[in-house]
Amino acid sequence: MRRQSLLLSLSSLGLLGLGACGSLDNDPFRAGTVRGRLTDFDPAVALVSVVGLPGTRSGVDAQGRFLLTDVPAGPVELFILATADTAARVPLTVQGGQSVDVPDVKPRTAGTFLVKLHTRSSRKVLDAKAVVEGTPVEASQLDDKAPYRVGPLPEGCYGVSILAPGFLSTSVQDCVGSGKQTALNVELVPENDSSEERCAFADCEDGRHSSRDEHVMEAAGDSL
Repeated sequence: MRRQSLLLSLSSLGLLGLGACGSLDNDPFRAGTVRGRLTDFDPAVALVSVVGLPGTRSGVDAQGRFLLTDVPAGPVELFILATADTAARVPLTVQGGQSVDVPDVKPRTAGTFLVKLHTRSSRKVLDAKAVVEGTPVEASQLDDKAPYRVGPLPEGCYGVSILAPGFLSTSVQDCVGSGKQTALNVELVPENDSSEERCAFADCEDGRHSSRDEHVMEAAGDSL
């Protein structure tokens, strides 16, 4: 009887052990660490982040070394700003719970967006912001008076969101090349616009709206 009770106790402990194994904390295996070095950099500018995760970022030390922690396991792409006019994107695969050593990164000449805001409304565009989606790059205090340089950016394609008080938020997409500027002409539509302003956007005839969409946005991808 005693032996039978002992066997039952051991079986119970075994089941508890299996349950414990099944509930192991897997969080450490969902992310890894990435380390590397930039061959050329400006300490005041240099920043390394992950495309799509701009909050995961690192500066560089005096030797240009960087360290990113809690990088999601799987394929990712590093977004690197080295100087005011050089940058890089580096694809790699992160193994959960492990550290990835990236070969030395030599940044290339960066590209930029040249953003020009305009509207057919009587409202002025003031204190607008352009955000390059999925990156730490943004420009603030934009208006509709002159084009603004947004960058530096490694060669590639990006979405750009425009936020301006009194106007609907707008997103455009285009690409930049190494050492080139890409012009983005963005037309903003007012929030809660009056019938006259809506008419200006819709090309009204005889006091009626045309079927043309009121939310007009133009993105010209020609390089300057």
